[in-house]
This record gives sequence, structure tokens and C-alpha cells, in this order.
Amino acid sequence: MQEKVLSPRLILSILAIALLGFTDIMLETALNVSFPTLMDHLNVDSATVQWLTSGVILLTSMVIIMSPWLKVRFSNRSQFMVAGVISLIGIFIDATSNQFGIILFGRLLQGVGAGVGLPLMNNVVFEQVPMNKRGTMIGLASLIVSFSPALGPAFGGFLTAAYGWHMIFLVVLPIQLFALILGWFTIQQIDPLEKAKFDLIGWLLLSAFFVGGLITIDRLATHGLVNVASLLALFAMLAGIIGYYFYARQEEKPLLSPKMFSLPIFRQAVFAAVLIQIVNLTFNYAIPMGLQLVLKEGSSIAGLSLFPGAVGYAIMAVISGNIYDRYGAKVPNVIGLTLISVGMVFMVLAPFAVWSMTLGFVITQLGGGFWFGNNMTNAITKLDRTFHSAGNSIFAAVNNYSAAVGIAFAAAVVTVFQNGSGTLAHKTLTGIQWTYRLDVLLIIVAVYLSWSLMKKSQNESD
Repeated sequence: MQEKVLSPRLILSILAIALLGFTDIMLETALNVSFPTLMDHLNVDSATVQWLTSGVILLTSMVIIMSPWLKVRFSNRSQFMVAGVISLIGIFIDATSNQFGIILFGRLLQGVGAGVGLPLMNNVVFEQVPMNKRGTMIGLASLIVSFSPALGPAFGGFLTAAYGWHMIFLVVLPIQLFALILGWFTIQQIDPLEKAKFDLIGWLLLSAFFVGGLITIDRLATHGLVNVASLLALFAMLAGIIGYYFYARQEEKPLLSPKMFSLPIFRQAVFAAVLIQIVNLTFNYAIPMGLQLVLKEGSSIAGLSLFPGAVGYAIMAVISGNIYDRYGAKVPNVIGLTLISVGMVFMVLAPFAVWSMTLGFVITQLGGGFWFGNNMTNAITKLDRTFHSAGNSIFAAVNNYSAAVGIAFAAAVVTVFQNGSGTLAHKTLTGIQWTYRLDVLLIIVAVYLSWSLMKKSQNESD
């Protein structure tokens, strides 16, 4: 077996894949700040415009669950190049269009590219990076990807105000072209390939779960649950996940094996990640929306309010990865959970202002930088090596899907209050405040799950 070496070529290959993820997520976060402008220019409401983000994240999740099959069927470089080209086509469409339907189509193409690219980065890390360096490399990769939420809102707000929202798409083109060139020359294939059969039935069942769940949450705000379309979406969600569970148990090589969830550490780590990611993305929606509609701030201020927190997340991802390699998962995870909890409580109690939302977001993001990567690395490391790719796909899929759920959840709560009586500013503020209160409940459950799995992990190591 070829010895794994942390060579400059390997580092550059991870950099190239991370840059592809950087551009995709930068577009996502930049557009969040521009939602009020897009609502006006494209003549759509808040529940519709959020599909430019949540719809893309949903499709990304549907592609991500194909990652275990893609990994054994196609080379790393082939996956990377196809993902990059598809994403580039989508960016060009959005840079030249003024119709919501066409813009959404372009964004969906970017979602396909992201769905291939995001799990590929961690697959290369777990495939080629030595175990004692994994935490650091996951942190470095996360540093690059995490700078996209830092730069996205600030640049999105500035570019929208100064040059129009089309410029957001033009800015990322040279970055993505550079990533494609770098990846072509550096990405290697270590594990052997095989002509594996694609599990179409399993993919359709999991896709039904993802699509049905997001539509159910989206329709709760505008139509409620007691109607045909909402009930059909709920049925699709439940039928998809239950059907897949029983289907996969009978399959010799399912797309994602349910056996991974028989390990409590992995199961609880995934569920905790889902809850915290949902909360995390409610901020990305609620803060820019509130600053513009409640406080009448411009898109530049709304974007800059998220900048310090996103930078803090990126830096902490590297620091915590190094701590993980030295001391294990407990220390960075405890620090991360503490900061997330303190920041969430502060967001609930503090008055709604630019300074308070910026500070609260900084605290939660510092905690997220400590927690997210280490929670995933610790959980996947506990799995058998044959499940590493599938475990990575599950984390990538649920992180993306939870992000879509978080945006749809925040949009749903805010929309419910916006449909009531009173001024738009007052109704929007009330909706945001209730979103934060519900976030606290989710954080409590996530902290319990994460603390419990850390105790299990500690007992195993003892």
C-alpha cells in the first residue's frame, strides 16, 4: 500500500478543491445579503427568493449522497473538473440573466457542482492525509471554505450597492478558473476504481426525504400543514427515509449504509451537527434581513455585520484542528459548545442593533469554528475505514440540507409574523426574535447530544 505523505502537491490539491467550495459558498452567502434587493428587482417575496439559496443547498445535498458511488467509480480529478465546469456554466447564466426562473436554474447548476466538490475535499483528506495530521488539514481546508461566508456578505453588500447584484457572480469567475487549473495539475488518485453500479432506488428514496422535508417546512409558513400539497410533501419525507432504511438493510451495497448509525458516537454527532447547522443558518438569513427591514441599514452594513463572525469561524477551524491532533476532540468541542451557547443566549437577550447582532454572531461563530470540523473528524475516525467515504458524505449532505432547513425555518417564522398586523419593521423584528428563541431549544438538545457522545468517546479511549 502506498505510504501517505503530506506533500506540497497533496496540500495544493486540497487547496484547489477547497477553492471550488469557496466560490460556491461565497455566492450563497453574498446572495443572502442581497435578498431585499432581489425581491424588489425580480418582484418576488421573501419565501420565494430564499429558494435561490435553500433550493441550491437542497440539490447539493441530493448530489452529495451520490459521493460514495462517485468515489469508487470516477477519479478525483475527473469529479473535480466536471464539478467546476458545471458550476462555471451556472455562474455565467446568472451573471447575464434578469428572470427569476433562469437565475434559479443557474444557481441549481452551481448546486450540482458544489455537491460533487464539497465531499471530494474531505474524501481526499481521509484517503491521503496521515491520521495524525487530519485535524489540521480539515482545519486548513475549512479555513479556506469558511472565508467565503466572511467575504460573501461584505462583498455581496458592497457589490450590490455599488455595481448591482450581477457583479457578485462575475467576481468569483477568476477564482474558480484558477482552482480548475490548479486542480488539473495536482489532484491525484490513490484508491483503485471499480465499475460500481449506481443505487438509483436508494438515491430516489433519499431524495424524496430531502425534497419532501424542505417543501414541508417551506409551506408551513404560507399554507400550513392541513392541505393536500403540504401533506404530500410530509408523506414524501417520511416515506423516503423509512423506505430507505428498510431498503438499505436488504441491499448488499447500499448508497449509504444504515449500519453507520448503529454506532452511537456517529449517530449523535450527526444529529448534533444537524441542529447546530440549522441554528447557524437562521442567523445568515435573519441578521441581514432584520438590519435592512427593521433598522433600515444598507446592504453593505448588513453584509459587514456577518464579516467578523465568519472570519472568526475560519481562524478557529485551524486552531481547533491543531488542538484536536494534540489533545483529542474533547477540549475543542467543549470550548466550541460553550461559546455557541453563550452567543445564542446573548442574541436572545440583547437589543436588536448592529453592534449586538455583530457581537452575538462573532461569539457563536467562534464556537462553531471550534466544534464543527472536530465533531465530524472524531465521528468519522470512529467508523471502519470502509465507511469513511459514506460517513463524510452523510456529514456533507446533512450540513447542506440543514443549512437549507435553517434558512427555510427562519424565513417561515419571519413570514408568519410579516403576514400579521402592524408595520413591516415591527412584524419582521418579532419574527426574528421568535426565531432566536426557538434556536435556543435546538441548541440545548444539540449540546446534550454532543456532551453525551464526548463521554462515550472518552470511555472508549480509556
